[in-house]
Amino acid sequence: MRKLDFCKLTLFGLLLGLLSGTAHAQKGAGTVAFSTDGSTTLVANTASAPVVSHTTLKLNLPPAPETNAAFYDGSHKDLAQSLAWMQEANASAPTYWNLYTEARIQLQMGDYPGARTTAENAYQLALRYMPASQQYVLLSAAVVAKAHELAQR
Repeated sequence: MRKLDFCKLTLFGLLLGLLSGTAHAQKGAGTVAFSTDGSTTLVANTASAPVVSHTTLKLNLPPAPETNAAFYDGSHKDLAQSLAWMQEANASAPTYWNLYTEARIQLQMGDYPGARTTAENAYQLALRYMPASQQYVLLSAAVVAKAHELAQR
């Protein structure tokens, strides 16, 4: 019964702290601080290591263009807008998963040479990050083959 009361009191304190602006919850050797701007910080209680880990989550920012593009692509809403968002995301910092998504959108829109080129770039980039990117190597290769097949028709 005592443990249950402690949990209720802890949850109530956390909720009260979130409503007032910040909340601090003690856990083991560190303190977790949540703030209203969406940032989270884990701070140690020792003077020798003041900050153990720092993670910032910006919950009040709009989603990244690639997130919107993946949603539009997956729900088949507007492929042209989805492609524009993916190209915007890949222009600044291309990643193999975003290049793969762009190639898949180009394939659906009928741009077979563009899809093949983009998928080849995704394939080459994914090869650099093996074995974590093994799935994207296979997916990119499949898009290259599909784009080649559809371009031959």
